[in-house]
Amino acid sequence: MEGRQEYIASLQAWHKRLSDQQAVLEASFDMRDVKDWSVNLWDDFPDKGTTYGYVEMGFVPDYIYLDLLMHLLVYTRGNSQIRQTGVNLSLRFHDTSSVYPTLIGHPPGEYSLFKRWEITIAGASSEALEQVVPELQKAPMYLGKPFDIYSES
Repeated sequence: MEGRQEYIASLQAWHKRLSDQQAVLEASFDMRDVKDWSVNLWDDFPDKGTTYGYVEMGFVPDYIYLDLLMHLLVYTRGNSQIRQTGVNLSLRFHDTSSVYPTLIGHPPGEYSLFKRWEITIAGASSEALEQVVPELQKAPMYLGKPFDIYSES
């Protein structure tokens, strides 16, 4: 029972640390620090043709990530070029502590854990991403800033 309680305390502490980090990001975020919005579309397809994209900007709070990705998602729904690729984009919140709970409480492992908003891309392939990325780069600016969208793993 002691090990279970210790694990639960570690899990709660990890979630609190991330929540506290978000509070700091929200308090210190300054749009003047944003040149453009960096979005990485992962070019590996671990789930049978499904991959994901995420905002790769550690100084931006989650609520901006969510709004920014919703902005892109709405844009993709109206873009015939993206629709013609056959990919299906959706939104998810990914908490890796639910996938890899045994990393909690082990500092080297915890470093690789995250909680973030992502766009999932079903029906993806390298060829499809080669068509999707240039189209996403044409998305209207978000909060007056352009997008820097790229695909790498």
